[in-house]
Amino acid sequence: MSDTEDLICAIDPSKKYDFWVCFRKDFQGKINGKTEIITDKGDREKLINYKFNEPSSGFKTKMWTGYYYIAYLENDSLKLATNETELIKFIGNINSLEEALLIADIKDLNVDYSRPIGSSYKKVKNGYDFYLAKYHKCIIKTEPFKVSIDSLGNYSAKSLGFYYNIDSGTCAD
Repeated sequence: MSDTEDLICAIDPSKKYDFWVCFRKDFQGKINGKTEIITDKGDREKLINYKFNEPSSGFKTKMWTGYYYIAYLENDSLKLATNETELIKFIGNINSLEEALLIADIKDLNVDYSRPIGSSYKKVKNGYDFYLAKYHKCIIKTEPFKVSIDSLGNYSAKSLGFYYNIDSGTCAD
């Protein structure tokens, strides 16, 4: 399981839905692409009665992996979370470290397990403050950010203004 999928599995929505499921759809153009269930909660049988068109994008897209979206039942109506705004609405209050990190992951900011400047956090009154990293593929380098995510999913980030792990002769894409 990827870090993104671990974060998705930790979602605990504020509302109690009859059923919800997160899908990962292979990236377009993949031969024999498929859709997989990453996690689901509730009575799976309830979803069988609903038909929907598979969305063409999701709240998180990862190169070579595909994209993620959530289908959920609310008041006997099937709804989809296919972007960040819909995901935050689905989750409700961002109450856990994993939910806050998922919002950061959507913005391509991740934990750098090798350095504290990219892997620190603090629980604050109304959310979380982090030091996270953004990986650049061409040229390869890592940029640290100070990030704040509040319980409503509001996000702010500021680069710390320097790079590390620089490999000026290499591109990863």
